Amino acid sequence: MITKAFYEQLEVIANERHLEIEDVKKAVEVALIKACQLEGAKGEIVVEFNDEQKKVRIYNIFHVVSEIDPEGIDGQITLEEAKEIRARVRVGSEIKTEVNFASIGRKGAARFKQIFIQNLKELGGKRAFEYFKERENEMVTATIVKRTDKVVILDIGMGVHSFMPVEETLPGESCEPGAPMKVAITKVEETGKGPKVFVSRNNKELIKRLFEMYIPEIQNGTVEIIALAREPGSRTKIGIKSNNINVDAKGACVGLNGGRIKQINDALNGERIDIFEWKDDPVQLIAEALTPAKVISVLVNEEEKRSIVIVPDQQFSLAIGKGGQNARLASQTTGWKIDIKDETAAYREEIRFKPNVH
Repeated sequence: MITKAFYEQLEVIANERHLEIEDVKKAVEVALIKACQLEGAKGEIVVEFNDEQKKVRIYNIFHVVSEIDPEGIDGQITLEEAKEIRARVRVGSEIKTEVNFASIGRKGAARFKQIFIQNLKELGGKRAFEYFKERENEMVTATIVKRTDKVVILDIGMGVHSFMPVEETLPGESCEPGAPMKVAITKVEETGKGPKVFVSRNNKELIKRLFEMYIPEIQNGTVEIIALAREPGSRTKIGIKSNNINVDAKGACVGLNGGRIKQINDALNGERIDIFEWKDDPVQLIAEALTPAKVISVLVNEEEKRSIVIVPDQQFSLAIGKGGQNARLASQTTGWKIDIKDETAAYREEIRFKPNVH
């Protein structure tokens, strides 16, 4: 019989490795059978677990048959062979003896340990694959292990390390070992050595998950993300909509004194985030998307999804943004082509317009 302490250790292993106890017990069973066979056991090895008493027993069982069936169960012996073990026996009987685990020799014990550890690795790899596969396109908080010239090595939990190319980090990130880092899981592949988990700091899913994490109204669906565009490490523009007339979508995302959006900025190494309210009217939508610039008028061509936007002269640079970034992200989020004119240029080009933005 194997001691209660051994059984309890199996429970500890299951908890620490996030495994089902039944799977751990099966790994023990397989390893014990192989160990007993190596030590010369010829019968059918049966391992019994008593959950109530927390005990494990190993039995060597012989099945007495009139003739050996190569396709039959393990542990078959003829009546003649059985009588060498026990005098009073007949065909159909079972000869059952308990195996003392402590009596297993060094080879058997080493074999048990080897097989058990290998089985645990396989179970852990399978469990980790299932865990991360379910979280594709989700966010996890990883711990930085090391940064090289090509990759950032991250501990993402479940005993798994992910090798994130430096191209997937944000500009200016120091990536100090031991520091936490929020990443999005983009793909998970199963391999013979466990799951291969691809992560990124550059994709749009990370923005969505951060908003869900820090803004309860988005997590519960009161406020909805309709569209977003991103230039990683520099700027994100995100269109949101409230599904409750009593909830201010933008206010919910910004938070009291900007507290909520600051947490997201910090998680993104200071990346700027423009939040605007989504509108069904394309005129109002385009004007909102150009935030923080103020817009006077929007002229739209519905058929071609083109627009001309008129802004005050002093707002022109802000509307365009550095390198055209603000206009570019506004166009990407709304799906409209946007041509921005200041008032002076509009009058000079004889563009007829009137204020239509409120």
